[in-house]
Amino acid sequence: MDGWGIGYFKKHRALVEKSAEGAYVAGRVHDSFQRLARVVKSRIILCHVRLRTSGPVDECNAHPFVLPFIGHEWLFVHNGKAPAVERYQTSSNPIEDAHSDSARAFEYLRDQLCSRLRKSPPALPALFEALCQSTAGLINEYPGDYNYLLTNGWVLFAFTNHRQFMLLKGSRKLEGGFMLTTLERGLSDENWVRVAKSTNRQGLLLMISGADIIFQQAI
Repeated sequence: MDGWGIGYFKKHRALVEKSAEGAYVAGRVHDSFQRLARVVKSRIILCHVRLRTSGPVDECNAHPFVLPFIGHEWLFVHNGKAPAVERYQTSSNPIEDAHSDSARAFEYLRDQLCSRLRKSPPALPALFEALCQSTAGLINEYPGDYNYLLTNGWVLFAFTNHRQFMLLKGSRKLEGGFMLTTLERGLSDENWVRVAKSTNRQGLLLMISGADIIFQQAI
């Protein structure tokens, strides 16, 4: 589609390789995508294939995005359509050269988390509650379709208000790992499980550690 990216962590640093080229074109997987997918090792890995809804098709607007705050480097990917948030202007460091609703949504969440949390790093329940409040504020101030993944390399947050989360665990291919996607048919012919959709129109937020959902809340 309109670019791809793989984000992972090495020695507590968030590393990203991305491209504005298609991940899969004319029956061929992009060489760099295929190489990295084979060799990357990390507690948490984010992979994103972009379908552009705003911003130009270039490497700067491919995901994941990286921002440092509250004691960690964070990776963020987003699928959805939220043109209202494009007018958000951060008072802190912006994501350079990225002009899309996804970049602005990440800046908004970063700014909100930093204003709500005083400890660095905070306890997990406090972090989850702060992100719940920040996500609710994002949707109230800038309505739209949001589906994001956010991680500091230790825990993974997953939010959607317009898609269905599917998860896979216990697969021998994953060697004890956990896989999450919003493709309703999953990513393979294995036993993918639906995560219950929120009955609240504002969406569902998950917090995942290791191979388990440790917190789950309707926003």
